[in-house]
Amino acid sequence: MSDDEDFMNEDEEFDMDDYGEEDFDMGGSDQEGSGSEGEIEEEDKIRNQYHMSRDLADEEGIDEAIAGLEKVMKMEKDWQGKHGSWSFKALKRIISFTFKLGDEKRLMERFDELLTYNSKANDISENDLFKGIEKILNTVSTAAAAQTELALKLYGKALAAMKAAKNENLWSKTSLKLAQKMFDKGLHSKQLDKILAELEESCKLPDGSENPKKASLLLDVYALQIQLHMERKDRKKTKELSEKGFALAKNNPGILNSKLAIFHFVGGKLHMEQHNYKEAYAAFFEAFNFFEESYFRLKIPCLKYIVVATMLMLGEISPFADAQAKTHNNPEIKPMADLLNAYQHNEINRVEKILKENKTVIMGDPFIEQFIKNILREIRTKVLLELIRPYTRVAVPFIAKQLNITAAEVQELLVFLILDHKVNGNIDQVNQLLILRGELESAKYRFIEKWGTQLHSIHNVVLNKVA
Repeated sequence: MSDDEDFMNEDEEFDMDDYGEEDFDMGGSDQEGSGSEGEIEEEDKIRNQYHMSRDLADEEGIDEAIAGLEKVMKMEKDWQGKHGSWSFKALKRIISFTFKLGDEKRLMERFDELLTYNSKANDISENDLFKGIEKILNTVSTAAAAQTELALKLYGKALAAMKAAKNENLWSKTSLKLAQKMFDKGLHSKQLDKILAELEESCKLPDGSENPKKASLLLDVYALQIQLHMERKDRKKTKELSEKGFALAKNNPGILNSKLAIFHFVGGKLHMEQHNYKEAYAAFFEAFNFFEESYFRLKIPCLKYIVVATMLMLGEISPFADAQAKTHNNPEIKPMADLLNAYQHNEINRVEKILKENKTVIMGDPFIEQFIKNILREIRTKVLLELIRPYTRVAVPFIAKQLNITAAEVQELLVFLILDHKVNGNIDQVNQLLILRGELESAKYRFIEKWGTQLHSIHNVVLNKVA
């Protein structure tokens, strides 16, 4: 898809209200008797001029469309004595066409013009102004990677204008949008840190305490900060923000549970890294159940992490038994579901085959990749323990063949299991044998060990008396 096509797709959303109710109800109050027939007729002319001008882009070219939209603005000003809602619509469309032409200088000028619109002078609500600015900024920032610098310039202009107008609410919402865009694009810079720090400061009272009226905004700021520090692998700061987020939600019961989803998600990652797999499983499931549109991109990774946690905590119940998880027939989920099924049935060859055939889906996630070694060790352990159960002596090469690993890797695994008291035996490295102790032999060794301890104790008593 070309940049132009990218832009036009975004542009379709840009003025999605062009055919909305407000376009056709603008004269509603007039029709109810509050306006004259002449006023209704004048507005109809402006409306028709707007739609006709917008359509000129395909028929006669963008320059003709812009000229027609300029006429809309002139008609409304001549009629009302000021630019109003139709001028606002026309100006948004002019900006979108100017961007498509690649005229950055003119784009900046028209964007500055749009920022002068406000409820008092132009009957434009704060919400409509924010939505208009947001759509323009979304268009520019998503059209192409090369437009990132231009998008940042436009954001800078918007924020400066809002701050100058002392419109704190609009400034906060736009700043948060900018921070989210920068994070999503991987611009984890000092500039992003500064924006988030300013937002955090704006949510506090003069004495430095949290402003209860801005608790929801502050939680959104923490949510971005915690993701940022998780990416930077700053575990201390990540944990600190996690605690702040949950404490803030606890002190403000009105905050939606969905806003805590990201904190559960990050908490799950922290638990995984500390090998607290049950806690990780619970945290990921909590996140998965509350992920909404704002974090929908994390819903699939979250379900994948739930599968990994299930395997590592040696769970027998499939997370796909949950109604929400069951509905996700995503191509990334099927390999994970197959992996879990093979793992729970000790099908080691199938596990390795699934991992090999789905490297991008499974191993392509750096977070999952770091636990694959643990998963393989766990399934090899389960298979090995089942394999040696009937024997008192087992050849290491035989075990290696069954587990599809080298003899050296088998020995390493056996040493770990012996030290962990999961295998009762010792390794004859010369003859490459695992020699297992039976119950009677184990009892004998335990008796000898106990006898040795008692002798050592008596020896110490005798020495003390002699001294």
